[in-house]
Amino acid sequence: MATHTNPVSIDGKMFKRRGAWFGLFQFGMPGAEPAFYLGTLHGMSALAPDKNRLINIFATYNGEKVAHTLEARPAELTLKTAHGDVRFTFADTTKIVAEGDAGMGLRFEKTMVQHETVHPRKNGAWEAFFRLTCSVIFKGIDGSSFDFNDGVTPWDPEKLASGDIYGQTHPAPDGGFTLVLEESTYGGIVRASYPSYAEAKASMQADWDDFVEGMPTFTEPYERTREDCEYTLWTFLTGPYGTAKHSMIQMFAGVMASQWQMCQNAVALQEHTDLAVDLLLSPIDRIGPLGQLPDMYDDTQCESLMVKPPMHGWAVLEIMKRHNLLETSSRERVEKLYDGMGRWANWFMTYRDEDEDGLPSLIHSDETGLDDCSLWAKHIMISTPDIASYIVLLLEATGDLGKLLGKPESEYTEWHKRSKELVGKLVDVLWDGERFAGLVPETRELIYSDSIIHYMPVILGDRLPREILAKLVADLSDTTTFFSPWGIASEKMTSPLFSPFGWGRGCILPPAMMYIVTGLWDTEHRAFAKSAAENYCKTLSDGNFPFFIDPKTGNGMYYGCSWSNCGYAVIARLVSEGQQT
Repeated sequence: MATHTNPVSIDGKMFKRRGAWFGLFQFGMPGAEPAFYLGTLHGMSALAPDKNRLINIFATYNGEKVAHTLEARPAELTLKTAHGDVRFTFADTTKIVAEGDAGMGLRFEKTMVQHETVHPRKNGAWEAFFRLTCSVIFKGIDGSSFDFNDGVTPWDPEKLASGDIYGQTHPAPDGGFTLVLEESTYGGIVRASYPSYAEAKASMQADWDDFVEGMPTFTEPYERTREDCEYTLWTFLTGPYGTAKHSMIQMFAGVMASQWQMCQNAVALQEHTDLAVDLLLSPIDRIGPLGQLPDMYDDTQCESLMVKPPMHGWAVLEIMKRHNLLETSSRERVEKLYDGMGRWANWFMTYRDEDEDGLPSLIHSDETGLDDCSLWAKHIMISTPDIASYIVLLLEATGDLGKLLGKPESEYTEWHKRSKELVGKLVDVLWDGERFAGLVPETRELIYSDSIIHYMPVILGDRLPREILAKLVADLSDTTTFFSPWGIASEKMTSPLFSPFGWGRGCILPPAMMYIVTGLWDTEHRAFAKSAAENYCKTLSDGNFPFFIDPKTGNGMYYGCSWSNCGYAVIARLVSEGQQT
């Protein structure tokens, strides 16, 4: 197996091993020196005074703080100074190991809030309790040591906390140090032995190599930034923990992705098919008694009042183009996926179709995934063409899974029948001859906006009548409205409501790009899809993967987001496959 050690960026992201719930972060405001700290991804950190920040970290030389620059590779983060280096790696998902050159050390600082303490443990170890998040054991190994506040246990009985703390490494006889930091959501334990730095780094490198070797190579120019993209996805993955029974992925460092993003990342990571299935199962694990999936949840918290678009069908259909799920996942897991998808589809068609017209409705613009979508200017409940299209795919994919699992023909063909009937309802009711409209259930009024939401049925590809698909593509091809050199705008660029960085009012967004490109790829409109894909992927690759992209200028906003990396992995794969065939 090849060893992959290309430099990666952690700016706005984190240095972390896949599966871990803590890591090393560097953030800074313009003009200020960036802060470097140990941080957590556990959901309760949202309630903590310092949010996800646990404790600040500084490089030292002979005990004094020194300036550093940061260099990151997938299995090693290095603080480089004028005097020597300090290096970090992960032994496993709960242990960071650090080492320093002769004379180098680390200093940790924080003002502990009420109920936060540091205290000594056996064999020279120290433990820090961080409010609402986790415990961390600090243990010097290989002849070096560590303590807080020069070995004197700090305690403020009025604040019930340790107050101002500072932790320091102390060198081994050779002048260097090795320190282990072990995280736990329960009280920590001091182990009889710990892996060496070299053992830890070899383990992390092997895990990364295994991951990246399983991913497809891209054609140039997309291959140039493929590993940087995949590193972000790898490091943003979290393993089963607490109430999270399956693998999940962060949207931003410290912010869990919502359920429809789990589906999109499953497609991005489909070569690791069992992992992809795990991502699909993660929201199903928290399915409500009536079949509703939560918007998002993590290891401690759950948001289930509203929903995000039902993308399990799209994801499963995309994955099954290349992979047999029963060859990589157990039958039990695929059965759970089948059952959950069916219940999710039925929930929409029962509890979001209260007028029983066969078209489900959304009750908030957030539920489109285009949070400030202009179609919601005057109404709160709308039957939209995008949601109907996504459920068409959900019903179809549920039928395909039923067939794969050997369900009775009458059972899986019923899902397919319902899918086709919904396509018919979508066209008969919402297509006006020029474009798809929204429908106000109470009044039966057809409503319109300049949002891309009217064109999202292109995700259905050739399931739509040919002339309808051609008209949608023609509109999306218009360079004055939607089509730009950097991707496809989420709101017409001529709209009075256009906002270059509005979530759904103008900027180029990863989900819309994925759905448009994948929907049109196997149709006669592949050339259009390919052109849009190439524009978008080039913008992401050249611009450090911005989340929002202004379709008028190509400028980006919000970096360090897994979503744009997910979009790149999905779309660049299609373009590369097309060039290789």
